[in-house]
Amino acid sequence: MRGMIIIAGLVEMAIAPMIQKLNKVFPPYVVGLVVAMVGVSIINQSITSFFGLAFSGDAIKGSDIFVGTFSLMTMVLANLWGKGFFKMYCLLIGILAGWILALILMPEYLHNLAVVKDFPIFALPVIGPEFKGITFDFTIVIPFVVIGVSGSLKSFGNLLAAQKMSEPELKEPNFIPIRKGLMADGFSTALAGLLGGMAVDTSSSNVGLAGATKVLSRWISVCAGVVFVLLAFFPKLITMLSMMPKPVMGASLIFAGSFMICTGLQEMFSEAWNPRIIFVVGISLFFGLSTASLPSLYARAPHFIQTFFTDPLPTTTVIAIFLNQVFRLDAVFRKFALPEKSSNPKYKKGKHEHEWQ
Repeated sequence: MRGMIIIAGLVEMAIAPMIQKLNKVFPPYVVGLVVAMVGVSIINQSITSFFGLAFSGDAIKGSDIFVGTFSLMTMVLANLWGKGFFKMYCLLIGILAGWILALILMPEYLHNLAVVKDFPIFALPVIGPEFKGITFDFTIVIPFVVIGVSGSLKSFGNLLAAQKMSEPELKEPNFIPIRKGLMADGFSTALAGLLGGMAVDTSSSNVGLAGATKVLSRWISVCAGVVFVLLAFFPKLITMLSMMPKPVMGASLIFAGSFMICTGLQEMFSEAWNPRIIFVVGISLFFGLSTASLPSLYARAPHFIQTFFTDPLPTTTVIAIFLNQVFRLDAVFRKFALPEKSSNPKYKKGKHEHEWQ
């Protein structure tokens, strides 16, 4: 599996330079649609976590709903009414408050933390069997290439959303930093496979958090990277963080996703709409959202269809780009069918706008 993760990362690195050539196919309404779909793509995960559901068929408990609601309201009110420290750390405050409430109301979460005592406080990484060989299974190369393409589209949406939040004055996307971001994400995935880790990805929820707090400095990412490296040496703390109550996790995702969706909608409606835009956005949304609501349908579809209909974000992005180009063919034909006045000596202005000698 390590070798296949490396392949997925190399695919994303190969796609990165091509993104810079797409500056003509992303008008504001397509950019806004992609940004909004970044938030939509985490709806399933956030809502199921908010209600404390881990498996299909789990019962919904009133205590889970209360903890999730309390956590979400704490985050929102700290952001709306707080200033300085409270506004900047609204998400962290909500998580800590919800976590404490969950430990009080639901003994199972307190019981889960008991396993933490078996882990050491500090430990060095150990070279295990996963480092002893890199294997490639060429029978599943195509699925992993598809995964690499889909992951690239998702990361593209996250990077586009991050740029829109950090540089709202831009009239059109700046693809140079987006290309670098995709290259870095692909390199990180390939490196993770090389080191025996899991594939990595950009975080939609963190982009939403940046939009909520307006803390957008790139140095925060650098510091976060250093923190994550240090956390690798503290197994007890990592284990504790992984046991965050699901309703608290769901509340944090809803909090961040709200900013993603609404930022995208604001961008989409920043210009007047016409039937062409309506059909591009409407058809893309129909099929993109259907991948989340009808996954069993696409599981029975031909493999070619499954390749593109995997998740709301990449599906909507691909369809919107394609339809936007198709529905603009009439403008291209008119441009070539009617020559410029200054470029054709045979053109003469007469009673009609276009009259030929």
